[in-house]
Amino acid sequence: ITCRSAHTLPPHTFFLPAGANHDAVAQGALPPGKTPLACIFGWVGGGERAMRKYASLYTKRGVDTIAVLLKPEHVYKPVTKGRRTTSAIVDALTAADTIERPLLVQGFSAGAYMYGNLLTTLDARGEKGLAFSKRLKGFVFDSPVDVGGVPFGLSRAIFGNHSEGSFRQRAMQSALEGFLSPRLPMRKYYQASSDAMHGKRFAAGFASPFAVPSAFLFSEADTVTVTEDIREVEKKWRAAGSSVEEVIFEGTKHVMHLQSYPEEYERAVARVVSEAFGAAGEGEGEGDQR
Repeated sequence: ITCRSAHTLPPHTFFLPAGANHDAVAQGALPPGKTPLACIFGWVGGGERAMRKYASLYTKRGVDTIAVLLKPEHVYKPVTKGRRTTSAIVDALTAADTIERPLLVQGFSAGAYMYGNLLTTLDARGEKGLAFSKRLKGFVFDSPVDVGGVPFGLSRAIFGNHSEGSFRQRAMQSALEGFLSPRLPMRKYYQASSDAMHGKRFAAGFASPFAVPSAFLFSEADTVTVTEDIREVEKKWRAAGSSVEEVIFEGTKHVMHLQSYPEEYERAVARVVSEAFGAAGEGEGEGDQR
């Protein structure tokens, strides 16, 4: 009998299997298997309890899920924290006993930046990165923030939503704007992620956007996101062949749409899951298909 061990996930990342109920224990390693998997990049400050609500949208449909609980350092330390995290995820998902898993990515707020980091990581892997890119079957972005929105969004996340407009929030925003100045070397890491999101051909042989189903979920009442930025990305994704769905929620705050519009939110996720994974992603509460 061959015993296959699970693959360690990076810090602040947990795994829930398909069919997991609300009190299932989150795991810190990815088990082997071929079950479709959703990789969720949360927003800065989003905890496990919050992420489990979104993970359940996938696990109830027979999809395994890993979720990254984003910390401020994932954003302001793009190499030692941001790309190191995506590199560890790629390692876990390119093991001999996980390499057949089809994948879906959901990103919240700065999670869009982490998705860009993921593509940059794949580019550095050459042929293995190209093979990985072919397993990306769908995307969901909730309140995505482009590089220009990082200073305000991150300063607000660090001090809490209630801090918006306060002296310390504005001071931090100003410092981050200087940190991300196009004249300074750190800007290139964030710009690379933004370019990956907007559209780029990579040396490894793949190009983004991918011609797969996607959904962009946001609210025009959100003070962090910029509607024009999101629609610019949507336009590029549609041109690349992605079946893009735009869902606008009325009056909701940043990454707070599920609470007010649970049915509409779940319907958008369900469409992407169904189109991405076919019959493998259409069941309610299906067990592990390994």
